[in-house]
Amino acid sequence: MNKEIIIIGSGFSSMAASCYLAQSGYKVTILEKNNTIGGRARVFNKNGFKFDMGPTWYWMPDVFERFFNDFNKKPSDYYALNKLSPAYQVYFDEKESILVPDNLSDICDLFEETETGSSKYLKEFIKSAMFNYEVAIKDLVYKPGNSIFELITPITAKRAHQFFTSISKQIRKRIKNKKLIQILEFPVLFLGAKPSDTPSFYNFMNYADLV
Repeated sequence: MNKEIIIIGSGFSSMAASCYLAQSGYKVTILEKNNTIGGRARVFNKNGFKFDMGPTWYWMPDVFERFFNDFNKKPSDYYALNKLSPAYQVYFDEKESILVPDNLSDICDLFEETETGSSKYLKEFIKSAMFNYEVAIKDLVYKPGNSIFELITPITAKRAHQFFTSISKQIRKRIKNKKLIQILEFPVLFLGAKPSDTPSFYNFMNYADLV
């Protein structure tokens, strides 16, 4: 068996793959065309300013923790996390924006102030999203992605209806304020699909965002 492997690109997936390969005894070489690592997660510096070239949020921390744990390490061995308060600001146009708090209680208050009754729905929505998040992380995320049948488990079968309605329909059925709709719909964009085309099961992205 050839014990030498060359990986092109130094994004997160490439670096993670190289770590597992090296752990398995391979000699790994990573080739990168830029002068910094990170792939889409590079940072562009210009005239004293820094720009994220890809991800801006640190979501699903348990995925990072699991990765480092595979090498008897933990994230804090390499970097420190500082939670932002507020979490972020959403701009709807030049003059209108909403500050999204860093905790669910204050987010519920924000929703209720914007649309009466919406906080009750948000709590129900997040409860469902939390369950789906735990299912996704424990049962689905680490599967190889070779077949759609990997998504079929005893648990997902019981929630099959969530694969036949979109997250957009789920949200708009109960939320009427356009700004709140946009806040709840945007996380699934990170999956590379429109909210109207994304099954409501993927509301676990909202749990990753808001909780």
